[in-house]
Amino acid sequence: MTAKLVGALCVVIAFLAVGLTAYHYKLAARDAVAEKQAAERSLATAIAVNADNEKTMTAQANENARVDRLAADLADEVDAANNSTLAVARTLADLRAKNADVNSYLKTHVPDALRGLYDNAAAGGR
Repeated sequence: MTAKLVGALCVVIAFLAVGLTAYHYKLAARDAVAEKQAAERSLATAIAVNADNEKTMTAQANENARVDRLAADLADEVDAANNSTLAVARTLADLRAKNADVNSYLKTHVPDALRGLYDNAAAGGR
């Protein structure tokens, strides 16, 4: 009877060992599924954030291109204004050198009332 009892006890212990091993693997599988779901959520969040970052970078690149175009247009306008001013200055210098009447007229004194008008306009434009 003792041998039967020991045998039965060995069978019960073997079943308990198999049951505990199965339970351990069940818990490990549940934890793995939970980790997988968390990783999938994290991946989805990362993809969404990446898409938002991509949109922001595209918008910023478009804005930089627009600013570059505006700066180039402004530089062209400044260049045109400088060329125009230079052409007027050259024409005036040539006219002063070739025409004595124009030269004497430009050397005349500007009346104070007129000078004040131009001084006030220049001060107001600043």
